Formats: sequence, structure tokens, C-alpha cells
Amino acid sequence: MLIQAINSQRRLKPYFYSQSAKVGGIGCLLGLSTAYPLFFIIASSFGIESDIPIRSYDVVTVSVMFTVCFLILCLSLYAFCALTAFIYYGIKCKKGHIDRQELSNIVFKGIYPKRWQRGF
Repeated sequence: MLIQAINSQRRLKPYFYSQSAKVGGIGCLLGLSTAYPLFFIIASSFGIESDIPIRSYDVVTVSVMFTVCFLILCLSLYAFCALTAFIYYGIKCKKGHIDRQELSNIVFKGIYPKRWQRGF
């Protein structure tokens, strides 16, 4: 599904690609700005302090912490990209430019309407 979403975005006409990139960029910035403080909370919950070198901690603890941080980053990016897409394209849905099914496909799957893509 990820490859299908990437291909759907790559085939967008320039105007729609620009919109998509801006909405995704804002979502990523919000996701990163939310995940970054969470990393420090996660590190402190594992007993890792920022003023002590990471190599002085147990390898398993550090590995688990980085895995949890990576998962939080992925979830945060997806959640905020979906939220910004829902807000932006939800307004377009209210105005009648897209229907609810297309809104759902854009927000949760990253699949854009065929009429927005080149060659259709």
C-alpha cells in the first residue's frame, strides 16, 4: 500500500503535487516537533540521562529505547500528516471539490483521485 501511495503522489499534476507536498510538509513538521520532546521522556523512563555518554549504558536498554523512539516517530509523522490532510482536504470536501470516499483515500491511504493525476 505504501508503494501505491508513493506512485499516486508521484503521478500528480504539478498543482496538486504542490498542494500535497505543502500539506505533507506541515504534517511532518508538526509530527517531528511533537516526537522530539517525547524522545527525552522515553529516554528518562529508560533511565538514560542526556549528560552521560550513551555507550556507558546497557546495549539492550539503548536498543529498546531507540526502537521505541523510532516507532513513536513513525506514528507521530503518520498521525500529524493524516490530521493536516484531513483538515486541508476536509475543507475541499465541504466545498464539494472531492467526495467523502476520496477524502478517506487521501487522508488514510495517500491515494489521490485519478482526475488529479497526469495521463488521466
